[in-house]
Amino acid sequence: MTFTPLSQAPWRRTVSPVPGLPSGWTSPASLPARVEAWRRWLAGRPGGQWLLCQRYPGEFCAALVALWESGRVAVLPADDRPETLARLANEVEGTLPDAPDVPAAADHGIQAPLALTPSSTAVVLYTSGSTGDPVRLAKRFDQLDAELAAHAKLWPLAGTAVISQVSHQHIYGLLAGILHPLCAGAPFCGDASRYPEVLAARLEEAGGAGLKPVVVSSPAQLSRLPDHLPWTERSAPCRVFSSGAPLAAPHARHAERLLHAPVVEIYGSTETGGIARRRQTRSSTWQPLPGVRLSFEGERLLLRSAFLDTPDAWWQQPDRVAPAANGFALLGRADRLVKIAGKRVSLVHIERTLADAPEVIEARCVDLDRSDGRLGAVVALSREAIPHRHESRRDLIQRLRARLSKHLEQVAIPRYWRFVDALPSNPQGKLDRDLIKRLFADLDDTRAPRWLGERRPGADSCTLTLEVPERLAYLEGHFEDYPLVPGVVMVQWAIELARENFGQLGDFQGLERLKFQRPLQPGIRFTLELLRREDGIAFTFESGEGRHCAGRVRLQSRDGTGASHG
Repeated sequence: MTFTPLSQAPWRRTVSPVPGLPSGWTSPASLPARVEAWRRWLAGRPGGQWLLCQRYPGEFCAALVALWESGRVAVLPADDRPETLARLANEVEGTLPDAPDVPAAADHGIQAPLALTPSSTAVVLYTSGSTGDPVRLAKRFDQLDAELAAHAKLWPLAGTAVISQVSHQHIYGLLAGILHPLCAGAPFCGDASRYPEVLAARLEEAGGAGLKPVVVSSPAQLSRLPDHLPWTERSAPCRVFSSGAPLAAPHARHAERLLHAPVVEIYGSTETGGIARRRQTRSSTWQPLPGVRLSFEGERLLLRSAFLDTPDAWWQQPDRVAPAANGFALLGRADRLVKIAGKRVSLVHIERTLADAPEVIEARCVDLDRSDGRLGAVVALSREAIPHRHESRRDLIQRLRARLSKHLEQVAIPRYWRFVDALPSNPQGKLDRDLIKRLFADLDDTRAPRWLGERRPGADSCTLTLEVPERLAYLEGHFEDYPLVPGVVMVQWAIELARENFGQLGDFQGLERLKFQRPLQPGIRFTLELLRREDGIAFTFESGEGRHCAGRVRLQSRDGTGASHG
């Protein structure tokens, strides 16, 4: 099927269902019924801007189209945190629910679908907040159509099925994961596909239907692809996209080897849309997307494109670049200079020096704005280099500090270190200020474990990677010659972190099957696995040394029932 712009309502074309795809996929044939359900829900409600935050790509797409066809504008929050949604609620007419709870026969005077005007606003997006407070940005239909046409020219979707692992609340996931297949008439997975196990199953489903998968991913997902899953050439994607953050070269090679497919990176931003692309295993040079004009002033990159709000004006990117044949090389952000003890220090220089260490995959240096003025470093390491005890962590820090001391004054060397298997990222693939705050929260709260990342396989389960800080307040007097985390503190951590991840769970009622098996000492890196149950939570503390503690906490909500699954 040929590419049709959004302004020409491609979802209204008459097409046949795709045989062989399970019901979890969204196709041009299955979408109209869901759109009509959302249009019935919107009928009789105010026009204007509506907040749309929907986890599932298929339902998100149907709600988005219904907003457009009823003359409304979709406002897409960058995340679904309650504080984010509450802050934006005052800026919109209302918030769309998870599903349109209107009977199929209901008729509230629903109007015929309105034609879309290219110059009208389609969506309102928010920047990721990685370099400051999120900024509100409106995108017109003509901007989106121009960029989608560039995607269609470079990467046509005939005979494909699209699987997205990234948030469609962000411009990259919205364009590549939903709008491009929508305009091309290609099916896309209507369920969330964030985790590797789900991705492997989706690849098999697409291949089984005789379609070539296209994967829309990010560095966070690609860096964590495990070797043990059945990545077969029979269900290999025809291409894999990555965007949102730099993809480390080892991760690009790793993903191409496992998925048997080229990994194409897209460089851009919410403000600019896509700017350039590259396949890093072939060349480090970024080549501009069709329709993007580049200009260079020293290390400054300027561009013009129809993807911008003002396409005839030159836009200056905040990244430093070096011109190259048919494109450019990225040198890092131009504004990442900080003053430490009165001296200007380049965070990019520190990160590059760290990345040269053999055990380091990538690093991010951050100004923590602490009273001592010292920097923090978040360092992604190869699996075998991850420190699991105090001694190995101390030795690694000493080696990295020694490497930096050859290039930096002592005051510029980071004082605070966090070691991870991959840089944590928000739904937009960014290491934003909220994540940085979590990584270093134990500096200000000496009762908390050190947070190093988490994984959410499902709505009722969560696995956190944590570390016991050497200066944990609970270690005092427990015990002087053999410090260890008290058992009551481990239970307290499990309850607090469960409430943080699952929301309000109810009042404490008691403990069951509690067993302490190994002491948890300062410096130990461990995982806390949490499982939400009808009557509370189950938890397990484990490290490379084995299981430390496991048990269940019975919780009761204030109405007398078990823990809520709300």
